[in-house]
Amino acid sequence: MPKLSAAGSGLMVAGCLLLVFQFSASRMLNFRESNLATPGLHQIPLELGPWKASGEQSLDPAVENYLKPDDYILRDYAGGTPINVFVAYFKSLEKTYGPHAPRICLPGSGWLETSSKISYLAVPGRAQSIPVNELTYEKQDSRILVLYWYQNDRNVWAEEFWAKLRLLPDLIKYHRSDVSLVRLVAPIHSVTPEGELRDSNQLAKLIFSDLAQRFGSVHQD
Repeated sequence: MPKLSAAGSGLMVAGCLLLVFQFSASRMLNFRESNLATPGLHQIPLELGPWKASGEQSLDPAVENYLKPDDYILRDYAGGTPINVFVAYFKSLEKTYGPHAPRICLPGSGWLETSSKISYLAVPGRAQSIPVNELTYEKQDSRILVLYWYQNDRNVWAEEFWAKLRLLPDLIKYHRSDVSLVRLVAPIHSVTPEGELRDSNQLAKLIFSDLAQRFGSVHQD
């Protein structure tokens, strides 16, 4: 496993301390979060453009119990490259683990990260492109392409750090800390994943647009 540089280690430690401070501060200040309705992820169409999903899948019970999402979908979409889509929604990060970053859980399942970068994807209805983690992994003779990002009705993030760093500011300003993890995984069958990336980006745009509408309709009960 590659080692972090001294600067990288310092930033990680500082980030962890800051997150601990924010979590403690949120408890001491005793913010009352808005009671949000779930965005109805299971209502996301099984057909999105040329993409069709065969049906719903379920997380392993141990994984679901650990993550405790308030709503999620897990589906295989076909329409070119087969792509697995996982979206998990959390009403609050105050009393739950929250999104589990794929770049943390995949190596734990034996996948070796071979490339990683943040790309920017132009999506309909948004002036600015959204940041998306773009990674490749290999395990034995298998290779996969992974895209993922964090999204709510207020912003979009790629970095795990920022997904939780905004907990306290959002609690103060909006009385909410809801966030979702959106992850797409496609098998790679060519030397370079150009086709898989093109198809994944196409489906990512459709997923993002649908989620943007659903999160925009999330309201206080």
